[in-house]
Amino acid sequence: MTAPNGNLLDCNDAFLRMLGYANREDLLGRNVDAECYTSPEQRRKFRSEVEEHNFVRDFEVTLRRNDGSVLTALESSFAIRDTEGHIERYQGFLLDITEKKRAEEEIRRRNRELNALNAMAVIATQTFDLDEILNLTLRQVISLLGAESGSVFLAEPEYRFRRRASWGQRVTDRKRKVAEICFPEGFGDLVTRSRAEVLTAEYLPHLPKSVSEFVRDAEAGSSIWVVLWGKDAPIGLMVISRGQAAEYTSSDENLLVAIGRQLSTTIEKVRLYEETSKAYDDLRRAQEQLLQSEKMSAIGQLIAGVAHELNNPLTAILGYAQLLESEALEAKAKEYVSKIFKQGQRTHRVVQNLLSFARQRKPEREQFDVIKVLDEALLLRDYDIKVGNVRLERDIEASLPAVFGDPHQLEQVFLNIINNALDAMTECVEEGSGQEQERALKVRASSGENSLIIQFQDSGPGIKEPNRIFEPFYTTKNVGRGTGLGLSICYGIIKEHGGEISARNAESGGAIIEIKLPQAGRAAVAEPEATAPVKHDVVLKGKILLVEDEESVLEFERDVLAGAGAEVTTATSIENMRALMTEESFDACILSGKMPGTTTAQETYRWILETWPSLSGHLLFTFSSLAEPEVRSFLEQNKVPFLAKPFEISDLIANARKLLAKSRAARAGS
Repeated sequence: MTAPNGNLLDCNDAFLRMLGYANREDLLGRNVDAECYTSPEQRRKFRSEVEEHNFVRDFEVTLRRNDGSVLTALESSFAIRDTEGHIERYQGFLLDITEKKRAEEEIRRRNRELNALNAMAVIATQTFDLDEILNLTLRQVISLLGAESGSVFLAEPEYRFRRRASWGQRVTDRKRKVAEICFPEGFGDLVTRSRAEVLTAEYLPHLPKSVSEFVRDAEAGSSIWVVLWGKDAPIGLMVISRGQAAEYTSSDENLLVAIGRQLSTTIEKVRLYEETSKAYDDLRRAQEQLLQSEKMSAIGQLIAGVAHELNNPLTAILGYAQLLESEALEAKAKEYVSKIFKQGQRTHRVVQNLLSFARQRKPEREQFDVIKVLDEALLLRDYDIKVGNVRLERDIEASLPAVFGDPHQLEQVFLNIINNALDAMTECVEEGSGQEQERALKVRASSGENSLIIQFQDSGPGIKEPNRIFEPFYTTKNVGRGTGLGLSICYGIIKEHGGEISARNAESGGAIIEIKLPQAGRAAVAEPEATAPVKHDVVLKGKILLVEDEESVLEFERDVLAGAGAEVTTATSIENMRALMTEESFDACILSGKMPGTTTAQETYRWILETWPSLSGHLLFTFSSLAEPEVRSFLEQNKVPFLAKPFEISDLIANARKLLAKSRAARAGS
């Protein structure tokens, strides 16, 4: 409680303890405004607030203790007035929040440190440019510690350390003089044995002469050196410098140790990446003499996996399209369903082409008119050719011989080459000088000695490295426009057909892709495309357990089998299947050949026969593509039927009918 002039009238013991006084007599009567409150401005603001509102709440003030130290408190006070409204005294409470503010400041400091460490980690994950990582990290450290300058030196052979990053005016002034240092004796036994991470002034007497002299002379002011350790030896040094009067706390040292460790890990990671990149380049140069078809084997498994995964949704799309064909739909709806089925079949052919390229299946070979296939590929891009104002020139010889092979695969080859040509001409205009050149795509087809030659020539910028154009993942397209897989796939398909494909630049400009295919006599008449078969009413009688982890395929197979009259129970996992087989019996089981929790179809088959021998002869396996040769051989030897997705409805029903017929025959015999 104080008088208006600031004299202390009364206080409790807690106030005495807060300000560090032993008894009340030492404090009563003193002017606390002048002796205890450190800021006259705070008191003026306090009085103004009380005059206006008659009280203050949580008003932050700074107080001076008896020993001269300062504390921060929150004051909540009110004014007591006389009958005329004049203030007689101020009365209130003070809450010491010094430790709270110190804790908050510590939390803010730790947050700044954590944010800086996180920023450094992000930098390390976004680039493999070591100089960029070092410079950005150094700036973060200098900003975090409020330092003036800093440098990072990285170790090189023969105990040399070269400056790789620097920041700050004083470093900028000196870095021309100290670009590289050499420590012939290393860092000395003390640093090596203790694996010291921070070199402060206490280490100077114990360091080798070359190191201690450099530490003293390299940076003026208050500096701290961080040793960046690799697995067995120092891989770098980081120095941070402040002004003359500024010192480093133990918290600063701990922070620098954490940053140093993180930076050391990043440096080793980047160097490992650089070594790996160099090793890869060396390996690639060593493999240049290998056959191109061997280079393609590296991505074969990748393509096979993607293609297999596509067959599951294709099974449902084609299957439901077939089911709709048999429904009483309007003419327009039937037309739409037919188009869905046709495009689904086309997608299926693309998947089969990918599998064939990945050597997971043999291409379907036949004699066909390759020019008809070429026309179909051009027709697919006809709209883009017209919109892109590309002049299409055709030079096709009459009565060209037929080709023996897979027409769908060659259609994909032609389409990919046409796509590349259109992209090249488009990018040429985008990056040109502004004067649009005429775009032209020339397609030539002629017969050579026992071969048919097809050429594609565009008016684009040409190919930078024609000898590399068929390598996997090599692309000349802009970022985001190409993966570098298209022409490598084309190479594999043409090789499968016993042909040759090459690339070169035309003298007049643009690129030329040339394909040579073996002749196969006169052109054969192409067979009409298959249409969706109409579902026949086939009655199935019996209980079927359907096991499939792909929901869309499971629903389609269930709809087909149930629609044909079977009593269908479904399971989406091996555990679910076991539980169902324990609870009831089934006449047949249709099972995906690769369920989660199983290894191979062979082991699944043996396990089912050991556990439920009654299902012998009543199993049907389905696969997302043609099963591997060893799996097919095993199933054929054991007379176990199987289907490759996507399959026809009629095939699924026919196989189910056979399984149920065997089951009825077995029951009749028993």
